[in-house]
Formats: sequence, C-alpha cells, structure tokens
Amino acid sequence: MKYRFGLGCLLVAATLATPAFAGGGYFSGHKGARAAGRGGAFTARADDVSAVTLNPAGLALLDGTTLQASNRFSYNAHFFTRAPTLDWGKAMGGVAPTVTFATVENQVPWQVLDPFIGGVTSFGLEDWAFALAIFAPPGIGRQEFPVDGGQRYMMVSREAIILSYSASAAYRPSETFALGATFSWIAVPKLDYQLVIDGMPSPATANPVSSYLDMLATVSGSDMFTPNATIGAWFRPTPSLELGASAQVIPARIETQSTLKLEPLSSDLGSANVRLLRNNAPADDVTLSLALPLTARAGVRYRHLEGAREVFDVELDVVYETWSRVDKFTLQTNGLVADVIGNRVDIGTIEVDKAWKDTVSVHLGSDYALVPDTFTVRGGLFYESAVASPEYANVDFVSGRQLGGGLGFSLFTSGLEVAVAYEFRQQLTNRVAEADARVYQEVPASPCQAPYTDPNLCHAAYLGQPSPAVNAGTYDAYSHMATLEVLYRF
Repeated sequence: MKYRFGLGCLLVAATLATPAFAGGGYFSGHKGARAAGRGGAFTARADDVSAVTLNPAGLALLDGTTLQASNRFSYNAHFFTRAPTLDWGKAMGGVAPTVTFATVENQVPWQVLDPFIGGVTSFGLEDWAFALAIFAPPGIGRQEFPVDGGQRYMMVSREAIILSYSASAAYRPSETFALGATFSWIAVPKLDYQLVIDGMPSPATANPVSSYLDMLATVSGSDMFTPNATIGAWFRPTPSLELGASAQVIPARIETQSTLKLEPLSSDLGSANVRLLRNNAPADDVTLSLALPLTARAGVRYRHLEGAREVFDVELDVVYETWSRVDKFTLQTNGLVADVIGNRVDIGTIEVDKAWKDTVSVHLGSDYALVPDTFTVRGGLFYESAVASPEYANVDFVSGRQLGGGLGFSLFTSGLEVAVAYEFRQQLTNRVAEADARVYQEVPASPCQAPYTDPNLCHAAYLGQPSPAVNAGTYDAYSHMATLEVLYRF
C-alpha cells in the first residue's frame, strides 16, 4: 500500500538556501540596501560586496578595500481563506454539510535577523579583486499557522536557519571589461516542518475537514553542504552605457538528513498507536532531495555624466529562473514502515509533483546623486511572473504573480557609507476553485490507489483523485522589508 506523506514538497518551504536574489519559489526580496532600494536592478551597477551574488564581475570595479555589513528587518504577512467544502466525513443520510473556514494568517510575521557580512580587496594586485561574504540568503525563515486552521493539511509551521559562505574573484583586463566568479557553500543547520495528515485506513472514506485520526507530522533535519557557483561579466562600450550579465551554473540539489515524527491530535488516540519502523526496529530517518534553479540575469545601465562625474543612472534588468527544474520533491525513506493502529504501510520513495514553471522578472531602478559625494537617493520597481499555476497554489511558498518596489538613500563621509532601503513586495490575489485544486490531503493509509476509480476503495465524491483537494481558496501575501547597511572603503 502506498504511503503518501507528501512531506517533501512542504519541507522546501523553509529552504531558501541559495545565494540568489529576488525571485519566486524559495526566495523573497533582495540582499543589500543598495540593490533593494533600486528594486533589484543591480546587475550592471553591482558596485558593492553584494556583487558576490548578483554579478561577481562588479567586484573588479571597486578600488582598494571595502567592508560591508547589513541586516534586513521584515514583516511577512500571508493569508489564506479555504473555500467552503462538503464535509463527507460528517455526512448523514447521504447528505454532506457545507463547512466554511475562517481566514488564517502567518502568526510569526516579524523577522529581525537577516544579515550580510563581507569584504573585498585587491591584495595589491592591479586589476584583480577578491571577496569573502557570509550571509543568510533573502527569504522568510519562519512561518506558523493554527494547527486547527483551514490550511493545516498543507502546512502548520516551518523554521529554517540558512547560511551561505561565498568566495569570489574578479579580473578587469581593461577599463571597459571585467569577469568574475563566486563559489558558494550553502549550509542548512536547521530545517523543521509540520503539517497535518489523516491516518484513516478505512476504504471509501473521506475527511476533508477533520478526522479522528488526524496526526501532526514533523520533519526535522539539516544539510551542511550544498555547492553553487555564479559567473558574471561587465562591459562598458561607451562612457554612458554599461552592460552586465551573470548566471548560476551548477544544477545543484539540497539533500537533507532528517527525522520524521507523528503525533496524534486526538486525545483519545495515544502516541503508542503510531510507530515508525525499519526491519522491525524503531527508526525515523528520512532524506529529502530537492532541485535548485539555474538563474540568468542581464542588465543595461545608462549613466548621465557631467564631465567625469555620474549624476544619475537608470538600469533595466531581466532575470530568468528555471523553476521548472522543481518538477517534484523526493523523500527517500529507505525502507521505513509506518504502523498506524496495527496497519503497516511501506512508505517507500515519495515523489510529490509540484509542477513549477520558469519565471521571468523585470526590474527598473535608479540612483541620483542629490548632493555629490554626500547624499544619494534611489528607487526602483519590479514585476515577477508566477512560479506555479493557481491549481498548485499552497501556503508553503508565495507562488503567484508579484509586484513591488524599493526606495532608499546613502550618506557618505570620510570613506564611510550608511545606506538605508525600504522594499515592498505583494502577491496579486490568487483564487483557486475546488474543481481546479490539485493539492490533495495526505491520507497515507488509504487503500484508494491510482487511478483512484475503484468505488469500493475510493470515496464516491472524489473518484479520479487520491483524496480531497485542500488548497482551494483565496491567497494573499505581502512583505515589508527594511535594510540598514554600513560600508567602509579604504
């Protein structure tokens, strides 16, 4: 009997672990106050230490030594109202009552620690630059929803600690051309995830609202090494025009070593009735495998000059991310068996379809030197296409179309720059009808198997699908992000 926990797809909600920039899928927002204040339009400019992730060729444009430290503070709101549904688990006389659901929201929206620390220097070598950076990639590290909310069959909570250790080198063979590369070591020391599953083993039953055998499934794990690399180029064909391009080039995967725990939610069902075994001995270890996207960025920047001094610039960037690599998430259990009230179920290898799509985002940003060498203001806008079709919407990721913008400024004095940025990002409202929904309740002990058409094993109301769809409803999400950054050049 197939055991469809589906934990793999939901665990990735916490894995923002890649040295990337704004994007859909696992990521949210931009790293660095100067990039965020321009709405992410920074590929051609890339003139601070955050170039290690955006375009490492830009490091070669920096003179001397630059030290940079920043922290991003964010408020991340996420709302979901599940669509009304027929509760066939409470049917009487063949008639199911209609159940409505209250709106639920992320109960831990504040994120106060999202750092970046780095430095770049030439070590006295003309035309070369070398950089090191340690940072938490931009993302929402923690979310928590009610365990009894309408979203609980998709996700209850998640928390992740992600760090990227990056080393870069850049070379500028001429005044008009530069190349750079970054190698990144991504560490995930903590990755916790929870959702509710229905442990009901009976044939032809369905509990789309609640079940006596509802269980809270918790997965905790880590992955201390995932490699990635970024290459970049910069070109200035005329004094007023700059071009930049970069790409992540390693088709990397995160592999977490995790443990699985099941906790019955009914007070009448003791935890002793749920056991995980391997070769008839207690075991709980699982491995999650998920793909990271390849990414390409291109930017063109116009510089308005007065003599040799840049008064303002305007940059347009386009970013392409291959989220279609995330076709499914894979959870390897290596022979793990679940014993649910005496019913033993071979979990096997779990492959969960996600059906993500490649995304394109467009960023437009500008800096203006309001007071030369003293005070600069900046702003920008961006648009990002949806990473998932509405029928695959979920509370694990903000997956719909997104709009946003940024504002910021920098103060300069004696080699010191203090930069401040505010960024706003909003998902356009995403509505999913129950007839279109494709995220299904996890019922691991169900005897209903593909093609899910046997009326003796599958509930008559859900023939043709593995279980009730649980992602129908309305999704809204937005983030307020503020970054404080200090740069020291000498």
